[in-house]
Amino acid sequence: MTRVLLVTNDFPPTLGGIQSYLRDFVAALNPADTVVFASTQNKHAAAQFDAAQDYRVIRWPRKIMLPTPATTREMCRIIQREKIDTVWFGAAAPLGLMAKAAREAGATHIVATTHGHEVGWAMIPGARQLLARIGAHCDVITYISEYTLKRIRGAFGEHPHYAALPSGVDTEAFRPLTHPGTEFRGQTPQVVCVSRLVRRKGQDALIKVWPEVREHFPTAELSIVGDGPYARGLKKLAQHTEGVTLTGRTSVSRMRELIASADIFVMPARTRLGGIDVEGLGIVYLEAQASGVPVIAGDSGGAPETLTPDSGIVVDGRDLEELASAIITLLGDPQRRARMGRAGREHAVTVWSSQRMSEQLRTVLKV
Repeated sequence: MTRVLLVTNDFPPTLGGIQSYLRDFVAALNPADTVVFASTQNKHAAAQFDAAQDYRVIRWPRKIMLPTPATTREMCRIIQREKIDTVWFGAAAPLGLMAKAAREAGATHIVATTHGHEVGWAMIPGARQLLARIGAHCDVITYISEYTLKRIRGAFGEHPHYAALPSGVDTEAFRPLTHPGTEFRGQTPQVVCVSRLVRRKGQDALIKVWPEVREHFPTAELSIVGDGPYARGLKKLAQHTEGVTLTGRTSVSRMRELIASADIFVMPARTRLGGIDVEGLGIVYLEAQASGVPVIAGDSGGAPETLTPDSGIVVDGRDLEELASAIITLLGDPQRRARMGRAGREHAVTVWSSQRMSEQLRTVLKV
């Protein structure tokens, strides 16, 4: 069997999108042939998490793992000691700079995964040169959307093979709730946005249009779920807006319930900073569709790729009038929402399921 070493700065128990992405994909591999080399954010929490896994986790005793000579030497020792065949860099930049050393240590197949932040790297001359070095020594670069591929391919170069590896969605965990055949799923219209609270996600736009939405649907409720650096600004913006709730961070089970009970899921993501801050894909759009909920997505980056015209609407995340119109139109058309929900569920199951993506991972890693 092929033995795999995942080298990553982003791994549980630390929370985050890349951490969850890697955790779920590693769970699809044979634990007897999988080793993880990861940084240590919290020594005690990491020890507890690692002890509960079937695969081996080796921790670098630093909060940030950088491609320094010391880190490179330790990675090479692991490759030789564990007889590693495939090295997988969980985020291509910057740890993929160790790809050449990994091959010299005995690895025969090198894979580096991109998540979206590499788009920003590709726009900066010095960082772009580093991506070129990574690409020159990797066999495969994975990408999460056609948008990100188009933006990063020129930087990484034509030496590596490029393979799609977006997040899959657990279509058993995210599934439609049974609900009465009424106009709305609850007693009042429910719109939900789940994401990290950062400016790119567009929660502020939702708050700004909510008074207009309530002119048409006076009891409509907006739930903004999540936490992040924009939390204080959003709370201030929402303090005089009726019908808006910021829940803060919730449990995974509660988050799933909130999505599945929504009449519409909305995240009007918009690209910022001249294209540096962009939505790479947007797993939450897939989770909402798997839950049978119609989606309104912003037009940033790869977000539109998560939908079909039958399952959702793409809007300009900066256009408040367009956003308000889309929400009001869908809230006023329960039959269309039902059709979109069914189409979204089918789309998530047939195209984006975790099982399908895990099969792709195994192909990419040659296991």
